[in-house]
Amino acid sequence: MNVAGRSASADTCDTLNSDSTQHACSGDAAANQAGSFFMPIKPFLSIDDQVARLENMGFEIEDRNFVASCLAETNYYRIRAYWMTFERDGAIIPGTSFATVWQIYRFDEAIRLWLWKQIAPLEIKARTQFAYWMAESCGPLSYCEARFFANKDKHAVSMKAFEREVFRAQKDGVPCVVHNLQKYGQLPVWAAVEIMSMGLVSSLFGNVNRDSGSASLTASENMCAAFGVKYPLLRSWLHHLTNVRNVCGHHGRFYNRIMRVRPRMLRRDRQYACDKEFPTFLVLKRLYESSWPERWDGARRELTRLIDEYSDVDLNPMGFPEDWREVLGECSASDSSC
Repeated sequence: MNVAGRSASADTCDTLNSDSTQHACSGDAAANQAGSFFMPIKPFLSIDDQVARLENMGFEIEDRNFVASCLAETNYYRIRAYWMTFERDGAIIPGTSFATVWQIYRFDEAIRLWLWKQIAPLEIKARTQFAYWMAESCGPLSYCEARFFANKDKHAVSMKAFEREVFRAQKDGVPCVVHNLQKYGQLPVWAAVEIMSMGLVSSLFGNVNRDSGSASLTASENMCAAFGVKYPLLRSWLHHLTNVRNVCGHHGRFYNRIMRVRPRMLRRDRQYACDKEFPTFLVLKRLYESSWPERWDGARRELTRLIDEYSDVDLNPMGFPEDWREVLGECSASDSSC
């Protein structure tokens, strides 16, 4: 995340995480048991006050009613993340229009929807392939058995997460869960994956025991073959896309974001490796060209139309190269080299 500045809410979260003691409150400040004091919470600002504050910060406001309508439907602090690009030394760059920031916000919203749409089939395929090959090579309940996974502690954490998913599914009456539990008392992997998150599938796959000759090695190799890439790449890509999917699912900011979970890149793509967003689009292209090459062209065209619609939005903060149209062009022959 670009941290040109910190919000009061971020500071509060840090404080609460570092000090869990009960705080005494006064009219002016809050004191903890050690006697230190925090700044008082900022006063509430009405929508009109928020517009005035933006003007005082140096934003060009062409239409106050438009800005007020934006702030009424989108939280001030949510929009704030998008004008960090236009801050220098804590001040707004002269000539910056609020309308420009709003365009970036809407662009980011559209990009997240595009990403969600492209990641969804990959998530379903990952669930399907994991269930099929683990069942075929290791057995219907293999996902529960620690012997098929390299890190036993990590597997135990995954199973705790899975137990929570089972509890929710039972509570919601998910048919495949209710049926299998009533009939067998357990969930075979092909039913279990239907309530697993992408993160859980990614975590289990990334922890598979790949010792030579093991059944789980065979399962993971077959899954990689289905995606047309080698294990280190698929493990990395599923982890990365899980992170991206979570950003999209929680309506987080994707534009100008520092990607903490960076994907490994094919040898021919390493020139584009960075901690920004462009590698995500390359990973999607490579996965589509090995799974559904005929579908990538439509997805790419949709992305191009979206970017052209928001042509005033700068792609440099996302790590896009000048020739991004060519780089993300039609699918080429598969190359799974690392």
